[in-house]
Amino acid sequence: MLQLNHKKRIVDACYPSSQWEALALWHDITPVKFGEVTDWGATTVVLAQYQIPEDAAYMLILRTECYATTFVAAAPGFGQFSPPPNNFSYWQYTDVSTATNSYRITNRVPLHLLGDTDEFLFAKGDHNLSLIAELTGAPDGNARVIVTTVYAYLVGALVAGRIGDSESTYFANV
Repeated sequence: MLQLNHKKRIVDACYPSSQWEALALWHDITPVKFGEVTDWGATTVVLAQYQIPEDAAYMLILRTECYATTFVAAAPGFGQFSPPPNNFSYWQYTDVSTATNSYRITNRVPLHLLGDTDEFLFAKGDHNLSLIAELTGAPDGNARVIVTTVYAYLVGALVAGRIGDSESTYFANV
C-alpha cells in the first residue's frame, strides 16, 4: 500500500490535466526498493547501492530510511532502533569514479539529512548509484549495524520532464 501512495504522490506532483494523462504518468513509474545492512565502524561505507538499468531514463529517490541498532544481547540498546550516526554522507555515481569527491549528485551533508528523509532526488539511468557515509566508530565500542532502506522509482522522460526539468545531474565537489 505504501508504494501505491508514493506512486500517487509522484503522479500528483506532475499535475496531470486529465484522467488519461494521469494514467500515462502512472504507467511511466516502476517501484524499486533496495538497501544494505552495514557494520558501523570508523571507515567510509556504502549504505545503499543500486545499478540503474540502462533502459531507464531516471531513478527518482522518494524516501530513504536509515537507523542504527545492535544484535549483541548484552549490549545497551539491544534490538532498539536509534537514529543514524552523526557523520557525513552523499549520493554518488560509483561506476564512473570511486574517488570520494567525483560525480556526486548531492553535497556532503550530515547523514540524517539523507538517511532519514523524503525527497525528490533524480539520478540518471545506466549508472551505479550509491549512498556513501564517512563514519567514525560506534560511541560505546559495541558492535552495531546501520540498516538502510531506499524507496525509489524508475521513471521515464514523461515523469522526469514534469517534475525534474530544473534538476542538475552532478553536484559540486565539496
